[in-house]
Amino acid sequence: MRVLFTIFPTSAHLYPAIPLAWALQSAGHEVVVASPEGVVDPKVIANITSAGLTGVSLGGKEELTASLGPLIAAAGPDRPTLALDPDDDNAWRTARAVLAGMFHAYYPPPSAEGGRRPILDTLVEFAEAWRPDLVLWDPLAPTGAVAAQVCGAAHARLLFGMDNIGLIRARTRQELADPASGPTEDPWMPWLGPVLERYGLDFTEETLVGQWTLDLTQSRMRHPLDLTYVPVRRIPYNGAAALPQWLHARPERPRAVLTLGVSRRLLAGRHSGFPMREFFDSVSGLDLELVATLNSEQLSAVGTLPDNVRAMDYVPLTQVLPTSSAIIHHGGGGTFATAVAFKVPQFVVPLPMWDEMVTARYVVSRGAGLAADPAAIDVDSLHKDLVRLLEDPSFQLGARGLYEDMLAAPAPKDVIPVLERLTAEHRG
Repeated sequence: MRVLFTIFPTSAHLYPAIPLAWALQSAGHEVVVASPEGVVDPKVIANITSAGLTGVSLGGKEELTASLGPLIAAAGPDRPTLALDPDDDNAWRTARAVLAGMFHAYYPPPSAEGGRRPILDTLVEFAEAWRPDLVLWDPLAPTGAVAAQVCGAAHARLLFGMDNIGLIRARTRQELADPASGPTEDPWMPWLGPVLERYGLDFTEETLVGQWTLDLTQSRMRHPLDLTYVPVRRIPYNGAAALPQWLHARPERPRAVLTLGVSRRLLAGRHSGFPMREFFDSVSGLDLELVATLNSEQLSAVGTLPDNVRAMDYVPLTQVLPTSSAIIHHGGGGTFATAVAFKVPQFVVPLPMWDEMVTARYVVSRGAGLAADPAAIDVDSLHKDLVRLLEDPSFQLGARGLYEDMLAAPAPKDVIPVLERLTAEHRG
């Protein structure tokens, strides 16, 4: 069968899809990966092809620049985000409003070129020409569901993290069912209605949540939603790079890794909220090697690094974590999954963008690490917690528990027969 992936244009959304795309290709299926031009991440199309996959550019750079520009410009502790905490009664409404602004980019006002919508129309035209049997779409790229309906393909969401959109949709439906709640019109229909009308389609819930959902998160983390989920083991992929010579051998002293994530680097730059310089100074006297994956902008205010800190612009975590004893990170799904795969205890300093707060609490609840309060980051506490993480063997046991949970989910190759069956059942 032919399988079309559509992703939001950042590598953090591409990387989770790659092992499944490889598994499909290895099983003899044709695979292409479509994405708008990178605005936040200009390398996204190149990263598709460098992974050995066929990429399809959907254009739309100007539209996404207009949509994402305010988010990028507002980088900082008070910026609007898509972070969702199930215990916060208002966070989901804020996230819903931010999503609506992003989704409008897929259907901007008519342009001078006859009303063409580059991202949406290019994807639909490609789908009609290529005729996929199955479209797997990123929850932040809902045009995939539209293209699938137009060409008669089966379609499903492929989650890159927790199903925040599924949760927002469920709470929106509850809100609409209650006359006393306030809104009388579905708040996402102003952008979705014209999209469907353009192609003569009717709205169904599948337009927003897919005919089914491929879920890469650990089962204990999943939101309790009444949706059809197909669990898939998340195989870590962090990009391709030559192995640095200093990683050929195991370290002579404990190695810890500090990373704030690809999306965080691209969106926030130096505005991470993490006290980089003070933290480096605090660990300078420890008998450890700290590998910090930071770029020049993030390091610009740090000054001279201590002798035991090695700064790398980029090194795939799959290369450095096998020889590491701990990782300090922002709570991103890809970083969490890679740490789990290599049974590395985690110190999460959540920098909220999507599900980082939930991930931090989950790591702590499983005894696999520690977490800091992002609203009150204290360098002395960071120092003490890092030492504790390295010295207390119980965290290694907790990390092994997360690893065993990961293995309980089917590997990508084992999900292929399920996808073949569901595609046959749902294809138009």
